[in-house]
Amino acid sequence: MAIENPVYLRLGNAEARKSKKEILSTEISFLNVIKIIKRYKELREEEFILRMQMYKLIKETNLAIRKTRSSFPFIKLPEKQKIEELKVKEKKKEDRDLEFQLKEIQEKLMRMSS
Repeated sequence: MAIENPVYLRLGNAEARKSKKEILSTEISFLNVIKIIKRYKELREEEFILRMQMYKLIKETNLAIRKTRSSFPFIKLPEKQKIEELKVKEKKKEDRDLEFQLKEIQEKLMRMSS
């Protein structure tokens, strides 16, 4: 193996200062990034805790709603009866509309004949 001769460079005073300043500013930047990453981790943990609390509250609320619903009396109607009731309601509504239209036409005729 060949022995390598190291080469040394001499930096001027101004160059050395500038290099040190750049190194220190880089260290500051790295420390700021580390601080930001730590804060991000804390916020993520806090978010996780809040999500779990929210999930528990939603679960409890759903349970309370189910209990409340089960305490109400519900009448179970057969499907055919439900459909028939809906048809009857629609027919009554149509009849009312027709009656209203008939009354309007009759009023117009009476106004025209007067």
